[in-house]
Amino acid sequence: MPGPFVLPLVTCAVVLVVSGVAKLRSPGSLERAMDSLRVPPALAARPVRVLLPWLEVVLGAGLLVTSGRLLLATSVLVLALLGAYLVLVGLALRRPEPADCGCFGALGSSRVTAATVVRNALLVLAAAAVVAGATRGGGLPEVVDATAGWWLAGAALTAAVAVAVTWRPADDGGRHVAGTEPEDYVREPVPDTAQVLTADRRLLAVVDEARSAALLLVFLRPGCAPCARLGPEVAGWRRDLAPVDVRAVVVGDPDLLGTLPYLDDHTWFDPHAVALDLLAHGSPSAVLLGTDGLLAGGPVRGEEAVTAFVEELREHLLAAAADTADEPVSDGR
Repeated sequence: MPGPFVLPLVTCAVVLVVSGVAKLRSPGSLERAMDSLRVPPALAARPVRVLLPWLEVVLGAGLLVTSGRLLLATSVLVLALLGAYLVLVGLALRRPEPADCGCFGALGSSRVTAATVVRNALLVLAAAAVVAGATRGGGLPEVVDATAGWWLAGAALTAAVAVAVTWRPADDGGRHVAGTEPEDYVREPVPDTAQVLTADRRLLAVVDEARSAALLLVFLRPGCAPCARLGPEVAGWRRDLAPVDVRAVVVGDPDLLGTLPYLDDHTWFDPHAVALDLLAHGSPSAVLLGTDGLLAGGPVRGEEAVTAFVEELREHLLAAAADTADEPVSDGR
């Protein structure tokens, strides 16, 4: 294998091994990722979930230790696998609800964004380079006949992949709840045009519904796997977070009532996604509205972010209740 192809080979090998080990350490994240990415059932079956991390580790190691035809076969499999990942994240990015891939554990961001597609495209490019190098024979020998220009190109590709894999966007501050948010969290007004339908088709302005008690809206969309997992949690949150009023807002018509097990008379509906677009911009998502007509927390998007946001709100309410209990009682004199 000519020297210029060594760096893409090592890059793909390291990425596959890291990815496989991350999946082995957190098998639940792989299952959630397959649901979130809407992997076809035949490809998301339990045998596939069990074998996929090991396949990545074996292919990554195979790139480093094989040569000749065996290296060529290994590199073609790597290209096919990374190409399939690219297709999955590309399709996920086109859907209205957010998706998570969690391919690298704590490294990088698990949310599927345009950066995820770029990252996977770079990996496919690196894998294609490995296939091209493998067609010339050899394996990972001493590097010979590598001009400075080729080395610079290979180094640039390696650096680009490394940055794309480990890049994590800055937190948008949306997880913070009123009273705990950083100084740069801006409590914007709740739009008057954010409206929902009740189960009996009454039209409500959410800003008016929040006048008497803080209102936590959890936006869900039918057909969204993370939404289906969060939906059954809403009733428990309604009990645990009182006096905050917790409402599931389903992007769809009230006719959906009875078609999904977590829908009940407390559910609100957003048939044309108007409230969703005004308040949260994706599903699953959550936003907290204050009694003063301003946002009191969020919005947050994604299954893990919504769960963390609810837990933060729970802790804030418990702390507030404890502070109230510790206040000295006046005897009126």
